[in-house]
Amino acid sequence: MRFSIFKFLIIFLLFFNFIFAQDYSFDFEEFEKKPYEFTGNMQLQSDFSLLNNSSNLYKLSFLNKEDEDFLDSYFASLQLKGSYEIYKFKFSVDVKDKISYNTNNEFENNFSIYESFLNTIISTNFDFQVGKKSVKWGKGYIWNPTSFVGRQKDLNDVDAGLEGFWMTKFNYIKSLSGILQNYSVSTIVIPSTTKMNEDFSSDENINFILNNYFLIADTDFDSYIFYEDSKFKRFGLDFARNILSNWEIHTEYVFEKDITQNILNSDFSIEAKTADTHDYLFGTRILLTSNTTIILEYLHNDSGLDAKQMTNFYDAINFAISDNHALLPIVKKYQSENLSSQFLMQDYLYSKLSHPEPFEILYFTPSIFLLYNLNDHSRLIGGEFSYSRFDNLNLKLKYNLLFGDSNSEFGGKVSSNKLSFLIDYTF
Repeated sequence: MRFSIFKFLIIFLLFFNFIFAQDYSFDFEEFEKKPYEFTGNMQLQSDFSLLNNSSNLYKLSFLNKEDEDFLDSYFASLQLKGSYEIYKFKFSVDVKDKISYNTNNEFENNFSIYESFLNTIISTNFDFQVGKKSVKWGKGYIWNPTSFVGRQKDLNDVDAGLEGFWMTKFNYIKSLSGILQNYSVSTIVIPSTTKMNEDFSSDENINFILNNYFLIADTDFDSYIFYEDSKFKRFGLDFARNILSNWEIHTEYVFEKDITQNILNSDFSIEAKTADTHDYLFGTRILLTSNTTIILEYLHNDSGLDAKQMTNFYDAINFAISDNHALLPIVKKYQSENLSSQFLMQDYLYSKLSHPEPFEILYFTPSIFLLYNLNDHSRLIGGEFSYSRFDNLNLKLKYNLLFGDSNSEFGGKVSSNKLSFLIDYTF
């Protein structure tokens, strides 16, 4: 039944696109700026995963259940964006509703307000924003340690829009002549309470963030500073520059004070350690004469686990399952609170190659990427095949392979292979 509905939706999208296609016409009214804007996006996605029955996380996730070999999941989402402008005021809103279902008969519906803010133009150089807003900082492709006021990207969809936070944002920008070509400063205040921005900070506080941007001799520089209740918390820098017209380099660096990390020791006790951390990323993007794009990045996550700490976690799973069931709640809580994000360990290499329209196959863009964990030598290899023959309609096929021993990050995952099919329609 699910597959019949899925096929019907595919046919509906194609039919909808055909019916509303129109011949080109020239109309001066189309060039008049309207006070309102509206766009929408609808996505349908199906995931099929081959489970790794021998992995530690599989044993923890499917405890006391019959062995599962496969897991398929289905997603449908509708995202609407709109804005209305009058005089020097512009109100923008971005909402998304996502429905998910999997073979365990688990159904979930999530509605999120991604953005809802008012922008006021005070003068040529000043503007002010208040409300829920998504702010993207940093130069890295897959990870941004300088993203002090934004959420981290999803490795499987780095270009996806991200939900914002409630804030006030004040901007000043100035264009100059000479070696300093452009300068801007942004000040952001983010309150964190039990009812507002509760996922921004675990404590109730007022967060103040300052960003300075400089364009100096065609080089982008940013500096960032973060205060939590008037107490210094983080400092960051980034820059990006084109060495040649087809060759760009970028880097990010963040110093963070007094970060508490929960460590699972070899005796399966949890120890809280507090220390200053240094996170950084180096990367480059190259466009070859063949029109192939290459992205290379190295990232260091100072608060991540080392190989020994990851092994301790997997040993705790095995011990809890086989010898001490009383340890299971502790292990599961530790996983949910400390190991639910991307880049769990400290050092990674990332590379990606993409080439549009190979062998003169129009509208087709394949790409392949490798994420290599330098601490335990596990690997994630992925491929994406995008086809955009129809206006406003994009079809994507993705495939991920995970390699590594049972005590490694990627080798210990629940699934070892994952195939995804995505239909993306914009209107």
